[in-house]
Amino acid sequence: MKIRPIHAAILASLMLFQFPALATAMGGGYDMSFSSGSAAEGGLVPVTLTLTHSAPTGVQGFSFGVCHDTNMVALEPVGPGTGEFDYVIDWSTEMETIKNGSPPDFLQQNLESGGWAVGCVICFTSCAVMDVGSTEIGTAFYRLLGPAGTLTTVGLCNILGNPPVSSVAVVNGSSNPMSSTDGTIEILEQPPTLFYFTAPDKQVNYDPIDGSANFNALMTIAEDPANATYPSNTQGFSMSLVTDSTYIVPTGAMVAGPVAQANPAFSEAILTESGWAIGVVYAFQLPVYIQFSSPTNAVSLTGSTVQSVLAGDEVGATVPLSWQSHSTPPIFNVITFNNQSLAPITYDGSLILNPQSVLDFVRGDSNGDGITDVADVVWSLQEIFNSGPQGTCHDSKDSNADQLFDVADPVWLISYIFTNGAAPPPPFPSCGNAGEPQNCQIYNGC
Repeated sequence: MKIRPIHAAILASLMLFQFPALATAMGGGYDMSFSSGSAAEGGLVPVTLTLTHSAPTGVQGFSFGVCHDTNMVALEPVGPGTGEFDYVIDWSTEMETIKNGSPPDFLQQNLESGGWAVGCVICFTSCAVMDVGSTEIGTAFYRLLGPAGTLTTVGLCNILGNPPVSSVAVVNGSSNPMSSTDGTIEILEQPPTLFYFTAPDKQVNYDPIDGSANFNALMTIAEDPANATYPSNTQGFSMSLVTDSTYIVPTGAMVAGPVAQANPAFSEAILTESGWAIGVVYAFQLPVYIQFSSPTNAVSLTGSTVQSVLAGDEVGATVPLSWQSHSTPPIFNVITFNNQSLAPITYDGSLILNPQSVLDFVRGDSNGDGITDVADVVWSLQEIFNSGPQGTCHDSKDSNADQLFDVADPVWLISYIFTNGAAPPPPFPSCGNAGEPQNCQIYNGC
């Protein structure tokens, strides 16, 4: 849409061209009503405009200005959108098809200080008019800036533009003043912004002969979509979890997923006998933010079993993975948003200790992270040709299941990932095992 300055004179000149006897008619009968609404501080309120009139010959066009208190609300233009006239507001289907199924011949909008204005001619040749009754014009969206507990209004005004745009409806070549039924916006107290920390139910397969196993478990963060500022820009977080030290030895905590990709300025882990703690700040000065619009991997915890307790145990056990503050000084479960620390809602998990002499694994997962992707191709090529790190589970590296680990395995993965080739044989894509014999000393991806 082309954006041009708009004043009442533009609409008047168009009307004079079509209706030489243009005159200003006095009287009422033309009302623009604005819907009311409420939201929390920072929220967005839609305000729908509806023009009601009783002129038998119909309305041929209109112009009006809409004002708001800039200390209380701010108009958020809808942008180019998909409709021909989308810009300041979201125009209704009625307006987009008002000229016998087509948009009006002229519809000019303008943002002004303190509001917005519009002028419209439905059809230059009077081939279509706005019929008697109520016609929905469109919906404007206002961001709430004022303090909680306050009220503000949105309605017609005649002070916008230079010269000011008049609020009139054109009938039979005459411009008729509109009345305004203003909409009221109530600014509510913002409820606490809710985030969720979730620990998984993680199966840890240990060898009942010696009780040994290593594992990693991913902690996720998610934001409640009902938050007024969703998706919110977080600045950092801290996590603290405990388990049963009778069975588990914490060995590490590190950032994962998008948090690791952001290369945070600060990431420090603390391990105690009974748990893990980690503090993360994305940046100290630069505006670096992360959004958690869906459950997102944020931290990977690693640990091992207490061999002396589980050796010879053919039953197993389930131990907690609980969100509790520990260490000295204590590390709390918080997430930082808008320079404030918020306590998340937490969901505990568990470590399911499962005796298994044959380890579960995912075929093709050369680097042992539980996922078969291009990183495993790179790992395999580095290990085979460049003396790279050695994988600890031959079976998972054996992508084509021929019991050999050689260049054929990364080639198989390349074919599968990039050229729709055959998938690795089972166990794939989920954890499992091929039974005995097995050549897998350590696998932490399941």
